[in-house]
Amino acid sequence: MVGYRRWRLALAACVLLVPICLLGQDPVPSAAEIAKMQAAAPEKARVEAAQARKLLVFSRSWGYKHTARPFGAKAIEIMGQKTGAFEAVLTEEDVLFEPQHLKEFDAVVLNNTNEEIFLPENFAKLPPAEQALARQRDETLKKSFVEFLQAGGGLAVIHAGVASFRDWPEFGNIIGARFDNHPWNAGSTVVLRVEEPDHPLTAAFKEPSFLVTDEIYQVTDPYSREKLRVLLSLDPVRTRTTPEQKKLIHRQDLDFAMTWIKDYGRGRVFYCALGHQHELFWNPIVLQHYLDGIQFVLGDLKADTTPSAKAAR
Repeated sequence: MVGYRRWRLALAACVLLVPICLLGQDPVPSAAEIAKMQAAAPEKARVEAAQARKLLVFSRSWGYKHTARPFGAKAIEIMGQKTGAFEAVLTEEDVLFEPQHLKEFDAVVLNNTNEEIFLPENFAKLPPAEQALARQRDETLKKSFVEFLQAGGGLAVIHAGVASFRDWPEFGNIIGARFDNHPWNAGSTVVLRVEEPDHPLTAAFKEPSFLVTDEIYQVTDPYSREKLRVLLSLDPVRTRTTPEQKKLIHRQDLDFAMTWIKDYGRGRVFYCALGHQHELFWNPIVLQHYLDGIQFVLGDLKADTTPSAKAAR
């Protein structure tokens, strides 16, 4: 019995040493990492908020769950507190998308969300009657979300958020594209080009190009520069691409947009594909870019959303 107890104690000690992420839970930003976020966050907002702003930061994810979600949520909360530009409400509960609650917010952030996030994670295993109820609630929340945006609410989407609602056709129209794959896996260093240096939402970038290490997405239809204002994109000439990565490239036009904005009804949409690597959330340039995008969707930072192709004519 003594030997058994010693074995149990040794096992418990080993478990305590296993990183949280390996136990199926999200890692929590450390005090040192939070301090880095605090230092890197902008000192003040690009523009003063026209009124008190409330931001819903939704971080639910099914399937592949990006461990950067708690880091993105914390960085956004810190930026709101430090600059006074908004109050961030962090959640993984979909109850706040019910119309009586959603109307309290000025904008929503889909923070590395993934899959059908208005359905239960175990949806496929539910009995038919419970699936029917879940589907009904899913439709109610999607209707609420659409009406919120069409009436003038804002939407900012980080990285994997473009892979949300894969079975909902309208989400492609809302965000302007669909996730295809990532030819450049996590930890890839690429060159981004600032397509519009004079645009209000690219003011964080002081140079025409930006070197970054992240997981780089490729998107597909309904993506089109006839519908989106593309602000950042991957530079396919200056970015090293291995033969294996080239096999994963489907876009013959080599158009790898990284940040774009668009309108949806009376609402505003901002998407940035950066956000897989944890350390991006204490990169001052990236945080400023995200803050500017958030202030845009909140309605405070005014920016031209004329699609790129039309603006160039």
